[in-house]
Amino acid sequence: MSVFFSDEAIAKLIQEDVPYLDLTTYGLGIGKQLGKIEFSTRHPMTICATEEAARVLKYCGAEVDYQLESGTVCEEKQLILQASGTATALHSGWRVALNLMEYASGIASRTRILVDTASSVNQSISIVTTRKCFPGTRALSIKAVLAGGGFFHRLGLSETVLIFNQHLIFLGGIVGLVERMNELRRQFPEQSICVEVDSPTDAWVVAGAGVDLIQFDKIPLSEIKPLVLKLKQQYPNLKLAAAGGITSENVKDYASTGIDILVTSSPYFGKPCDIGVKMKIV
Repeated sequence: MSVFFSDEAIAKLIQEDVPYLDLTTYGLGIGKQLGKIEFSTRHPMTICATEEAARVLKYCGAEVDYQLESGTVCEEKQLILQASGTATALHSGWRVALNLMEYASGIASRTRILVDTASSVNQSISIVTTRKCFPGTRALSIKAVLAGGGFFHRLGLSETVLIFNQHLIFLGGIVGLVERMNELRRQFPEQSICVEVDSPTDAWVVAGAGVDLIQFDKIPLSEIKPLVLKLKQQYPNLKLAAAGGITSENVKDYASTGIDILVTSSPYFGKPCDIGVKMKIV
């Protein structure tokens, strides 16, 4: 799985933790001693960012001896990354590599739970994540979501036309949007036109206007299932998504409505995975 991280980005991660030198290793006079570092799972997880962690260790002067691929589903006490080198190299890369893998694996593991739970009742459903990741971490968050079997809702404002209530305020509401639909089609011939609605009434209005995707925002589950069935009967090519408060506790219920896409931020919020680290002299 490949998400681009420049050498400069990797270097900045290291420099944040080691701005000049590892003072402790230097002061103890152990920097030139040779050793190994091993990272292993402390519980089952879907791992992520092993590739970036390996690049961190290499940048610090270590050699990577063993590495599992991001997206691998691991059992407890499974070796995921091993490197060898001087104590200076190993200690310089240790914490940065660990943080990358623990945080990314947490997102990947939560995404995997959502995907597996939803697909158990609806094999054609897609789990996609929002832009609500912590600022500055989008590339890593995207990689983690992909590692967990999910996909991204959109990467930024420049790539999709997704109309919210906040846009409608400046258009005069749903009526104003409908009046602009033909103009939008001419302006964006290759892009899908997507609209978020918070009521069944508005869903029917924008469906009739010819949008490509409707995103339900916090519409009660009891209303979504009959709405999905009726909309798909009348507009078979229309894509339907649900957003707002979708978590591992209710994802199965949402998936069982027959909806096409579930939009969620929940994988970003939770505990990092717990990865153990051991060093030894060689």
